[in-house]
Amino acid sequence: MSTASILPILTDPNTAVGDTDGAKEPGAKTPGDIIIRSCTTIDRALRIELQGEIDHYSTGPLRAMLASAAALGYVHLSVDTRHVVFADSALLNALDCWSRRQRRLRLGSHSPVVQRLLDAARAVRRAAPPKGVRV
Repeated sequence: MSTASILPILTDPNTAVGDTDGAKEPGAKTPGDIIIRSCTTIDRALRIELQGEIDHYSTGPLRAMLASAAALGYVHLSVDTRHVVFADSALLNALDCWSRRQRRLRLGSHSPVVQRLLDAARAVRRAAPPKGVRV
């Protein structure tokens, strides 16, 4: 399963069929585009390389792909985010859903943007009170 398309999965219901005025040109960049540059499998391991901007609205295809991989029995996931130019907590949530079910996650190469997100997540985790402690 590999794609290099940036066309949205869902189309605007207000756009008439055949109306190309609002359509994006291939390669056009708009906020929220995520591209799965590559997706390879070896045994029960999945390796994906992401590009673009990862936010709440763009993680749908990624979540669907990870859910399908989990249903097919994949237990190892390696993610390369070196081409990601924006990422927020939606990326962390998508990856957390994968690792919550006793599956393994490995973050390979990542962009400075993703590094800052990971650093912030680590800082928040260290500052959080232990479970069961009321603040």
